[in-house]
Amino acid sequence: MSIKRITISVPDEVANRIKQAAGDIPVSAWVTDIVEGHLDAAEFERQWQRFYRDVGPLRKDTRRAEAIHKRLTQRRSRREAA
Repeated sequence: MSIKRITISVPDEVANRIKQAAGDIPVSAWVTDIVEGHLDAAEFERQWQRFYRDVGPLRKDTRRAEAIHKRLTQRRSRREAA
């Protein structure tokens, strides 16, 4: 894989937070992982929207799927997780 150097500008506070979050990992590797995750998520969302338009689910099916998604992705309290 070839590497391309780019320059980005961020506020000082953001730069400090990035460095702190990266820890021992090189900042460029840490940022690359984060950006790739966002790009993958954006591509997944585009594919999902295309699928959704093609399938045209019924309203009741949509509500059921949204309820399942909410249940699976909601944050659990520490008490529930234990």
